[in-house]
Amino acid sequence: MLGVGAALMAIGAGIAVGCAAIGAGVGVGITGAAAAGVISERPDKFGMAIVFTAIPQTQGIYGLLIAILILQSGGFFGGTDVEIPLPVGLVAVGAGLAAGLAGFSAIGQGIAAASGVANTAENPEIFGKGIVFSAICETQAIYGLLIAVLILSLTGVLGGDFSVSLPVSIGVIGAGLAVGLAGFSSIGQGITSAGAIAAAARNPESVGRSLVFAAMSETFAIFGLLVAILILFGLGLFQLT
Repeated sequence: MLGVGAALMAIGAGIAVGCAAIGAGVGVGITGAAAAGVISERPDKFGMAIVFTAIPQTQGIYGLLIAILILQSGGFFGGTDVEIPLPVGLVAVGAGLAAGLAGFSAIGQGIAAASGVANTAENPEIFGKGIVFSAICETQAIYGLLIAVLILSLTGVLGGDFSVSLPVSIGVIGAGLAVGLAGFSSIGQGITSAGAIAAAARNPESVGRSLVFAAMSETFAIFGLLVAILILFGLGLFQLT
């Protein structure tokens, strides 16, 4: 299994879990800081604070999942002595970029969740609204997870088929970058969502209009998802299924 292909698969797995962990760690830290301030004065709000603080952790789980899929596909767990071609390693890098970079969306989610903690502590009735505005910032990570799984599946790597060509493997890196970098739009969405939660605490009727503002940042993530799918389609991967 030793070789450049296997080394690239390891790098892809590292990118997936490492980048996603950074995003999740920062997001949880932002929310946790707000939560610590709340429970210092309101210890009874500990359970609510835990719920909001846990939300940005999911990006780290997505990155871990893709890392495990990459390592499993490469036979890292079973110790099988299989030659990993260079293109397969590049495919893993593309999948890692998709899930890993999109994991930075947890930063935006942490900003929104921090506002949810602070405002729900003052007005428990907006708990559900705070969860909704915090959750919409996760869609970018889901897009990255989706493209990562499609990359591994459509190229056959997930099923152990290592016949993918070099041009295709290079192309899927572009798909991973498209959806991964577009995931950073969640930071702007998180800022808007944080303001929307605060507005909902003052006026519950503002939720519908605030959702429109929060959704505007989502369009850029959809652009990245669309381009990633078009790249995979242009590479002929959908025809292989």
